[in-house]
Amino acid sequence: MSNAQEHQLPGTITSIAVQKNNKERYSIFVDEQFLIGVSEETLIKFSLRKGAEVTPLLFKKIQREEGRFAVKAYLLKRLGSRNHSRKELLNKALRKDYTQEVILSVLDELEEKGYIDDPSFARMYASNKKRLNNWGPSKIKAHLMQKGIGRNIAEKCATEVFKNEDLTETFIHLITKRKRHFRREQNLLKRKKKVIAYLARKGYRSSSIYSCIDKLMAVIEE
Repeated sequence: MSNAQEHQLPGTITSIAVQKNNKERYSIFVDEQFLIGVSEETLIKFSLRKGAEVTPLLFKKIQREEGRFAVKAYLLKRLGSRNHSRKELLNKALRKDYTQEVILSVLDELEEKGYIDDPSFARMYASNKKRLNNWGPSKIKAHLMQKGIGRNIAEKCATEVFKNEDLTETFIHLITKRKRHFRREQNLLKRKKKVIAYLARKGYRSSSIYSCIDKLMAVIEE
C-alpha cells in the first residue's frame, strides 16, 4: 500500500520537519502522519507548507520530482569525482535502475547548464591518455567513441593532441624503455614485427610506424 493510499489523499499538510540525518531534506506530514521526504528544491517548487492540500495528483508530481532530484544528485556526484561523457553518465544511472526518461531529462538539463560538455571531455581525455598512457591517435579515437563521443569530434581531438608531436621521438622513447624485451628476439624479421605490433597496440597508425621502423630497429641494436 502506498503512502497516498494510507493517507487517503487528499489531505492537509500538518507539519514539515527538517530530517535529523540530512539537514537538506524535509519530512512532510499529512494529517499528522509522515507522507514523504523531499528536497528543499521540491518544497519550494510545489509551495509545500503547513495548511496546504496534497491531492493524489500533486503527490504523484512530488514523487516524480523527487525521482528527478535523486538522479540529479547522483549524476552531480559522479561529475564531482571526474569529468564524464554524457553516455558514461547515462550508463551509470541506468545501472542504478533510475527511469531512463528521467535520466535523459536530467542529462539535458546538466548539458544546458554546462555540467556536461562532450567536446571538452574529449579534448581532456585525449590529452591525458597521450601524456599518461602514451596512447596513439587510433586508440584514443576508438575509446572516445566507446564513451559516446561522435566520430568527428573523436577524430578531431585524437588528431589535434598530436599536431606538434614528433612521432619518431615518441617511438624511440617507447622502444627504448622496452629495448631489452625486443632484444630477446634474435630473428630480426620477427623482432621488427613485434615492434610494429607493440606500437600498433598503443594506437599508432601503420604509416607512421613504417616511416621510421629502420631507425627504431637501429635504436634497439645500440
